Amino acid sequence: MLREVAAIAASTETTIFFSSHQLSEVERIADHIGIIDRGRMIASGCLDDMKARYRRIELVTPEGSGLPAKWPEGADSVRTEGRVTTILASRNAEEIANEARSIPGASVESFPVTLKDIFLEEVRYN
Repeated sequence: MLREVAAIAASTETTIFFSSHQLSEVERIADHIGIIDRGRMIASGCLDDMKARYRRIELVTPEGSGLPAKWPEGADSVRTEGRVTTILASRNAEEIANEARSIPGASVESFPVTLKDIFLEEVRYN
């Protein structure tokens, strides 16, 4: 059914409102998305733009290394377990990664996020 809906939308240049909690399906077929929480639109836009804006940054620090007291703007979620810190950034991801790289001996990687990651982050802060 999902393939048929996508084919109809593509062949007729028709906008289709598709509401689902199956975010992996939405991610496969949607060009633009809106996230609604308690009846209120809390985020909307081009899916590719939203996914490009968000990044997950993971850093591993040497034993005894300290983390910045404050991360740059856009570090929405910071979780530390042992030597591993995971940051979900909604903007300024490169600046946040550079701040992490400034920690002596830190290993830093940046990863794309899924629509589910974006949804959970947006709903958590609204």
